[in-house]
Amino acid sequence: MKFTKGLSYLACYLAANAAFASTPAKTLPTQKHEYKHTYLIKGEPHYKGAFQPEKPRNHFEVIGAGGIAKLNAGNSQLGVTSSETDTLHQTNSNSWNTLAGQLGVGYVYYFRNAQQYPEHVQWFSSIEPQLNLYQLSSNSIDGNVLRFNNPNFNQLTYDIPFHSTRLMLDAALTVATWKKLSLYAIAGIGNAWNRASYSDTSNASADCADQQISLNSHTNSNFVWEAGAGVNLALNDRFSLSLEYLYTDLGTIQTSWHGATGSITTPVISAPSFNVRSQTGLLGLHIAI
Repeated sequence: MKFTKGLSYLACYLAANAAFASTPAKTLPTQKHEYKHTYLIKGEPHYKGAFQPEKPRNHFEVIGAGGIAKLNAGNSQLGVTSSETDTLHQTNSNSWNTLAGQLGVGYVYYFRNAQQYPEHVQWFSSIEPQLNLYQLSSNSIDGNVLRFNNPNFNQLTYDIPFHSTRLMLDAALTVATWKKLSLYAIAGIGNAWNRASYSDTSNASADCADQQISLNSHTNSNFVWEAGAGVNLALNDRFSLSLEYLYTDLGTIQTSWHGATGSITTPVISAPSFNVRSQTGLLGLHIAI
């Protein structure tokens, strides 16, 4: 009897196993903890691993740029004799006729949560202190000579060749970045060495052709400041292009009071002075090192 029950149990066990083996296996849900650690970007959790945004590296870069500028010197006064003072009225303040150049070095520092080439707009990702050398070279600042300060007595035109070299400590703040395109603001202070001379020429109808004056060049050293904005396009991890606008206050320039005074009998020359401001557009190449 016991032997019969044992055979019965064994038969049931084998049948159950056979039934289980013939049943298709079910895939049980699993959790794969591929990323165990998280960090926050703008308050949102991000996982380390394949989805971790690439952190850009801080680096030095060399900057070279060229462009054009326009100079606004305003009006001035030229003392000729004890009884004559002339107004110098600039007429080419809106002319983009000045060559501009830049050579500098900067250090790009990325803030803590900065991402390289982000898919969404990223605000205030980096700042770059820069040491820049700028050069402005203009054939002239032109205008009319209003003799005795009389607008109707303008038979002379003047010409002021102008050259400026300035050394600036600038800071460029990246305001917004999207993919490889960045918008930035820039401002700085420094010193400029401005050189200017003066000469005037009689018009064809001038009655006093012998009244022409030519004053020697003079170099002025001035504290200057500038501010502007630009856009930067990263070509790759090493090279980028920038298009930048700069407004610069170059301070006050003055010509020499020595020179040729034609046939003026008793000249009393008071050298003209100008407060020069420039607006500059620069196309630049940035090379990471």
